[in-house]
Amino acid sequence: MGIATKIVNSIRARSLQRRLFKLQLEDRESAEHTDLVLHTDVKWLSRGKFLERLQELLPEITAFLDERGDDTQMLKNEKWLTDLAFLTDITMHLNTINLELQGKGKTIIEMISAVNAFKSKLQLMIAQLKRKDLKHIPSLKARIPQLNYDTYEAELSNILRQFEMHFYDCSK
Repeated sequence: MGIATKIVNSIRARSLQRRLFKLQLEDRESAEHTDLVLHTDVKWLSRGKFLERLQELLPEITAFLDERGDDTQMLKNEKWLTDLAFLTDITMHLNTINLELQGKGKTIIEMISAVNAFKSKLQLMIAQLKRKDLKHIPSLKARIPQLNYDTYEAELSNILRQFEMHFYDCSK
């Protein structure tokens, strides 16, 4: 996440660099997006959209940084790209549960149900990874040749343990 933030901030922090990057995106007729999303820790929910947009624009970002003369070796590192894909997918799932727990008029039963449903979803994703099924982790599908299923299964198990620890009272 730190590397991704640093890369985007290097483009967005300087107005000239940002304008040049936007022009590069606008020149490409197939480009769906015309700018990068800025991530801040204040807006945690922006993390998923930030990572998603970064992944979509990665070829353009790499080309832009290459033209600028910056080191883009990390952006071509297959392990880092696979980790980025996994982080993007998991962050989007965490954003969803976060949004489900917010809002007026939510009862404690609805919130406990949402947490328990998310824990079940994590268990399902772990079981699917064991079977090499990436149905709920779509960004990883493009990275299959570089994929180490055991690593990501362990990460999901860790997230599940954290949820079970933090929401221990919800499972009683």
